[in-house]
Amino acid sequence: MDNGGGPRLGREALRISRRRFLASTGALVAVAACSTAPGGQQQGGGTSPGGVVKLVAWTIGPDAPSFYRKDNLVSAVATLNQELEKENPKTTIELDATFESGGQWGDYLQKFQLAAEAKQGPDIVLAGHENFAPWVGPGYVIALDDLLKKHEAKFKDVIPTLWDAMKLRGKTYAVPQDTEARPMYYRKDLLAKMGWSKDRIDGLPEAVKKGDFAMSDLLATAKEAVDKGVVEAGKGWYPRPTKGHDHYMFYYQNGGEMQDKASGKLVVVPAALEKHYGVYATAVQTKVTSPTHIGSDFKIWHETVTAGKVLFYNAGTWTWKEWSTTYKVPENDLWDKVGFTLIPAAQKGAKPTTLSHPLAYMVTSNGKTPELALRLIAHATTPELNSRHSVESAHLAILKTQQDDPTYKKDKFLLATGYMSDFTTFIPNHPKYGAYDEVLFRFLSGVATGQLTPKAATDQAVAELKNQLRDELITK
Repeated sequence: MDNGGGPRLGREALRISRRRFLASTGALVAVAACSTAPGGQQQGGGTSPGGVVKLVAWTIGPDAPSFYRKDNLVSAVATLNQELEKENPKTTIELDATFESGGQWGDYLQKFQLAAEAKQGPDIVLAGHENFAPWVGPGYVIALDDLLKKHEAKFKDVIPTLWDAMKLRGKTYAVPQDTEARPMYYRKDLLAKMGWSKDRIDGLPEAVKKGDFAMSDLLATAKEAVDKGVVEAGKGWYPRPTKGHDHYMFYYQNGGEMQDKASGKLVVVPAALEKHYGVYATAVQTKVTSPTHIGSDFKIWHETVTAGKVLFYNAGTWTWKEWSTTYKVPENDLWDKVGFTLIPAAQKGAKPTTLSHPLAYMVTSNGKTPELALRLIAHATTPELNSRHSVESAHLAILKTQQDDPTYKKDKFLLATGYMSDFTTFIPNHPKYGAYDEVLFRFLSGVATGQLTPKAATDQAVAELKNQLRDELITK
């Protein structure tokens, strides 16, 4: 989940000083560097004379139901130790794992970056797939290709397309931990008030999948709901209210590209960007979306949609579980009143879309036993463990055999949204993606608040991207 605006942080975005970090984490680096943990265990993944290897792992939700990101690693310790006992009975793994719930992505990523700079980072860090791009240059995380090849059998079950999101310039830097889709949700009860039949309501996902119901149809339906008083003005469509990857579904929907596969450079397609901005402009001009929506509070967003006051709203699959656990909406009410579909195509007959943002385990350069760290990740990447995470947190399968796992098969929502992976897109893995994202969202905000036309916003955004990214940008 990325309610905090998505996991991203560059060097220029640090909000606390290195001195403050070192003063507040583990007392002083000098003390940590010359001390060992109790029982003869060394910090940082090193092996003590007693043969105990202590690994440290940092994970985050920030959504509370995603706690298995940590707990699966904890469960994997026993399996790895059983394996090691056959190889070298004197070697034992111990794991110090943390899980951050309810916090902000920026703070978490900042903490890791400062720890990595101070050589006090964990052995394993979980983050968004795009986060390793700015960490590769300074060497905070390591390429895994040689280790993955050595332990290929342990990872052969991973859905192949997910590996594309784990690579940068042909090298693999992460192992998928989970993935998701970002559907367009809709209120069945509000469509019924507008006179839609049950068959038409229930058939909406298939109509979107076939390209029979396009984004223009969605906006027209939302306008009709506002005009008829079925919903208040500004509550026809609720897009994401903060910066985040969800917005780019409407760029991809209109033929946008974000990264060139061959060169790894970032890409902007001005014609698609103008249409992308145009979606938001139309929504605001027709009172389907409020001009103050972008920049509003995400908690209020959730409270409003769960109260049944919004007709269409797009969010991640994980929010389905969050609505029932955090916002206390009975799951039966969700199934009775809420539907979900792909993001409709830009035009009738075209292909709908969604976006996935896989989270991933990375092995850091700070650890002294990277192979053991990867082997621990491998034992945490099983149908049984990943399925319990998927079901608990409403994330889609990352393993082919999860489709046959008894736990996964019992989850009605995951089975109903699994097909969306066939229509998914990803954000780029590029060290300057943060700057690219900041520019495009800033001008989107200008359009959404009525300060800029889509054309003016596109021209200014492209000019700024060219100025900032220079040779790292391809304009198509």
